[in-house]
Parts: sequence; C-alpha cells; structure tokens
Amino acid sequence: MEKQTSQKAQSADWKAWVTFYSRFLRDDGNPHAQYYRVHVQEVQGNGMDSFKGKGSRTLSWWCFNPGIAMEQFSRLGVGSIILTSGTLSPMDSFAEELKLDFPVRLENPHVISDNQIWAGAVPVGPSGYTFNSSYRTRDSIEYKQELGNAIVNFARVVPDGLLVFFPSYYILEQCIGCWKTLGHSISMGSSTIWERICKHKLPVVEPRQSSLFPAAIEDYMAKLKDKSASGAVFFAVCRGKVSEGLDFTDHAGRAVVITGIPFATRTDPKVRLKREFLDQQMALQPTGSKVLTGEDWYTQQATRAVNQAVGRVIRHKHDFGAIIFCDERFTYSNRQSQISRWIQPHIKCHSKFGEVVFSLTRFFRDGRIRGPTKLEMMLTR
Repeated sequence: MEKQTSQKAQSADWKAWVTFYSRFLRDDGNPHAQYYRVHVQEVQGNGMDSFKGKGSRTLSWWCFNPGIAMEQFSRLGVGSIILTSGTLSPMDSFAEELKLDFPVRLENPHVISDNQIWAGAVPVGPSGYTFNSSYRTRDSIEYKQELGNAIVNFARVVPDGLLVFFPSYYILEQCIGCWKTLGHSISMGSSTIWERICKHKLPVVEPRQSSLFPAAIEDYMAKLKDKSASGAVFFAVCRGKVSEGLDFTDHAGRAVVITGIPFATRTDPKVRLKREFLDQQMALQPTGSKVLTGEDWYTQQATRAVNQAVGRVIRHKHDFGAIIFCDERFTYSNRQSQISRWIQPHIKCHSKFGEVVFSLTRFFRDGRIRGPTKLEMMLTR
C-alpha cells in the first residue's frame, strides 16, 4: 500500500513539473519558441550511488539556433563584430549557424614556409590494409593491427614528441588493449605491437577523468626529457583536453596522427534533435535556398574537431612538424576542403605506405639540418 502511495506521489510530482514547463515554454506567439527543444532523460540508479539505487531524470532545454543570441548585437546597435579563431573553417556553415553574413572574411596562410610542414593522407597501412575508422571496420583485428604497425613506424621515424588522436575513448582503449596482446602478425609469437611502440617512444594515455589530466601532462613532459628514450607518444582523443587546450611547441609535438573522423554518436539525444531541427528548418525554406542540413552540420562538427587536434603542432614561425591523416576518407576532395585552409595546399595522398615512411624520414632529416629549437609547451586558455 505504501509503495503504491509513493508511486502515485512521484507521478503527481512529475505531472506538476511537466505542467509547469509546458506553461513556461509555450510560445505565446514568440517566434523564437520554434528553435528550442525539451528533452527528458531517465537514468537508472545503482546501489553504489548516493541515491541508493534510485533512478533520476534530467530535464534539458536546448536552443538549436545560436543566431538568436547574435541578433541581440544588432538590437544593441553594434557596428562591427569580429570573430577570430584558427578553427572557424568551414566558414560558410559557421556563418549560416550564426545567421550573420560576415561580408569580410579572411583566412590567412600559416606564418611558416612550405618546408616546415609535412601533411599527408594515408589510406593504407604497411601491409596494404585500408584505414577506415567507421563502425564497419574499426572493431576488426585487421584494422587495429594495421593501425598499430603504422604507429610503430611513425614512432620510429618521428623525433621527440608524437601525438596520436582517436575519434573516441572507446576506440583508443580498444586499440591499445589489442596492441598489448597482438604481435607483429597474428601467427607470430614475437613482441607485441605495444612493446614495439614503447621501444621507440615512451607512452602516455589521456585519462577519461579530468582530475588525472595534469599528472598525465607532467608524465609526458618528463618522458620527453628522458635521455634513455628517443621521445614520447601521447595517445589522446579528439574533443578531449589534449586536442583543445594545449600547445605542443617544438620538440613537444613534431607530428600529429589523426586515426579517423570523430563523428558524434548519432543516437545521442542532443545530436539527434539538432539534426532533426536543421532538417525541419530546411524543409520550410524555398527550393534552392542555401541552408545547412542536419547531415552537413554533423559532418562539419567532426571536421572541426580534427582541425582543433591538428592545430596542436607547428605553433610559431620557426617550428616544424608533420600532420598525418590515417583514414582513406581524407583522400576525398570533399573532406580535404573542410580541413583548415593553411593545411590544404600541403596535403598529399599516398597510395603506398612505404612512400609515407620515406617522405617523413627525409622531412625530419631536413628539419634537423635547419637546427633544433628549445622544448616548450604552454597552456593556453
């Protein structure tokens, strides 16, 4: 009887909340109401948490039109709006999202010379297996083995600091777990892929917990200075702390490897609703109108995450480094067109992995001739 009473009370409380927010969010003729979505998510509790196993509900109120906020500037009579960033590209979709024309646009080249950057799309690994981190192939042993063997080669050729970015923590953990048990080939009982990576570079893995991140950075810096090794490798995640908040200057980041395209989870409620919202807005526009579709937005968000990650290296006019895209999809022109413009002219597509190793070896040999620069890494805000 008490249980039924408790359930009825909870149901009544919930209905009261729904009624309140329905009144709060009703449009009453407000044209902005169409740009918002309400989402309620129920999370099952467990016996270990402070709620003693009780479930909880999260109520979210999301605005899917950032242009609403930008409209306020016009109402305030602002004469000029200047947005500066290294990762605004692709700019057309950015302007469409903010509902501003941006009649003056400037995309500068980098301050470095052509011989200070190596950029390449690498569609295949050492044995010719295709690199593609999509859900169809990323869980296969063959893909993980090929990627691991490629990173062994990069760790051998690239001096000092090497950054390796994965699309997600799941893929990072799956790959490293596989490399720790897998040898050079499935049939061979030789040293594991992980052991061969560690032979060339001391490894550091980006932790999921934010509280452990400062210690990981200190560990990476200490391993870079370790004279018993030829450098360190930082395994990290696109959209993680390494990709967005740090400068890996000079020796701290001589090369960055992108192991795939970091698409957000399609079933994530916020992602799903954002895509639906954009598609609904597109359906309301006249045929032929230039609008951002849900799929366009989804793809460009992934590309921006890539641009943020590759921007960790080559931080000043005397710096040099390599940007390595290990996914066949980066050979497509529509993908390359969304990469930061300062990188695009330097991207070369390599049909054979041997060409990549040879070209990288020569690039870093010439870099040593130019002379070393001091090891420095600065936190940016």
